[in-house]
Amino acid sequence: MRRAVFISMFLLMSQGVIGQRDSSDVRFDVSFNYFYSFILTGRTSLQPFKQNHPQLVQLDLGIINHSQKSWAYCNCFSRNGVSFSYIDFENSNQLGHAFAISAFAEPLLISSRRFTVSLRASAGFAFLNKVYDSIANPENIFFSSKLSYLLAVGANASYQVGEHFRLRVAAQVNHISNGGKRDPNEGMNFPGVGIGMSYAFDQQKLDQRTRERFDGKSWYLIAHAFGSQRTAQANLNWPEEVRGLGGVNVGVVRRTSRINGIGGGGEIYYDGINSVFQQQSRRTIQTVVSGLSIQHYLFFGKLLFGQQFAWYITPNTGYRQSIYQRYFLEYELIENWYAGVSLKAHADHSDYLAFSVGRKIKL
Repeated sequence: MRRAVFISMFLLMSQGVIGQRDSSDVRFDVSFNYFYSFILTGRTSLQPFKQNHPQLVQLDLGIINHSQKSWAYCNCFSRNGVSFSYIDFENSNQLGHAFAISAFAEPLLISSRRFTVSLRASAGFAFLNKVYDSIANPENIFFSSKLSYLLAVGANASYQVGEHFRLRVAAQVNHISNGGKRDPNEGMNFPGVGIGMSYAFDQQKLDQRTRERFDGKSWYLIAHAFGSQRTAQANLNWPEEVRGLGGVNVGVVRRTSRINGIGGGGEIYYDGINSVFQQQSRRTIQTVVSGLSIQHYLFFGKLLFGQQFAWYITPNTGYRQSIYQRYFLEYELIENWYAGVSLKAHADHSDYLAFSVGRKIKL
């Protein structure tokens, strides 16, 4: 069920992009990219894996809607599409390899006849062939579910080298984890640099549109409801336990430009797995947790990306850290209503990923 909901969301994203277009305002392309990466982790037991350098081969199917309506969202063009990837973690015995599929949005911040610079965000699924096993593969605490989630952000630059071809260079940070469904869930962050080539089927020029003056520096209430489930693995003393998770995140945000917004807020959520951890550890761990946060949002058309730096205000959370990060990546399905995912993390350690529904209200 969870998998079907996530796939349906991406189908709606694709239909939303295509549904807005006039065929004369659309350019299709395909690109092939290669990334050389390194593993980023501060955990002592995982330091030996830093000698491995994941290599990623990526095939993109992209579409650029260059109508005036699409341009008006951010005074820029945006490339959107679907990406297929193969990842070799350069450690066949413990880390293996992965196949991934994701949807991406890539606003073009600089766009001239030959040169473009863009930012990119993507989310999807990774299918792993090597995961944690307490007997056969105990050192790999990065992954414990063969079906995991992939999130990535990056920057790209391209230069036209032929009538239809563009040479691409890129930097990208990738994150794979199981979303907190099963422990261990350290998750893997692996930034990398890459090169590639793209081919545009229709070489329509991306002529600069009229820049629309932004006069909407207003205050907004942005609220998200999020939910998931978490699993504590069985061991010699305890059976496997599954518990629900759900909460609400709210912020008051000042829209400072067509793309940026900044503000503050907080959240409160219920994490049922803490009752299991409390029973197992015999120490007090709260199941209802709250926090305060500084919030920054990026508005790229129908795509909403939120990043929050937060502090726990509830004692006995079960974590050594007092600060954490929360991220939202959501798509506007109907006016001012969003759906997507939320990731909670402590520095380079992924805590859990949940599905989210967002609402934006002008104050």
